[in-house]
Amino acid sequence: TLSSHKIHGPRGVGVLYVRDGVKLEPVLRGQLSTERLWPGVENVPLIVGFRKAVELAFADFEGNVARMRSLRDRLVDGVLSRVPDVLVNGPRGPARRAPDNANLSFLYVEGEALTVELSTRGVYVSSGSACTSRILEPSHVLLAIGRKHEEAHGSILFKTSRYHTEEDIDYAVEAVAGAVERLRRISPIKRG
Repeated sequence: TLSSHKIHGPRGVGVLYVRDGVKLEPVLRGQLSTERLWPGVENVPLIVGFRKAVELAFADFEGNVARMRSLRDRLVDGVLSRVPDVLVNGPRGPARRAPDNANLSFLYVEGEALTVELSTRGVYVSSGSACTSRILEPSHVLLAIGRKHEEAHGSILFKTSRYHTEEDIDYAVEAVAGAVERLRRISPIKRG
């Protein structure tokens, strides 16, 4: 599946790729043919917007990937240089990581508290994937790669995009440093 909003397109439209020979049942039944997975008519403006987002994303794909990777690395390096007791979750090499994603664990801070604190500073991050955003348990993926419960509980997911600037990243690094410092002063999680 691919959601349009993940590449700066409109929300509410996406693509489902189905391999030849796979038979799917409709999700809902309705007025239209049972050959379709969803009843109703297509939302043409959303589809056109999604198509434009795809065109823009692939107009300079390699350049976009290189730019996002550079911004991600600037973010990670900046945070690691300014904030003690931070773990990078996942590999650091460019071939083994999505170019737009950095998952960091901040020890002695709860991820949810850091998410809220950063939002007050204009930096929007998440403490987990969208599909688990309402669950306060640490990421099962981070636990599976060997992170301790408290390390996984302090994880934050950062995303970069082709529209971010180096100034945006530098601002985010400063915001993270300030937010973590503040939260560690008041956190019930003590250094051990």
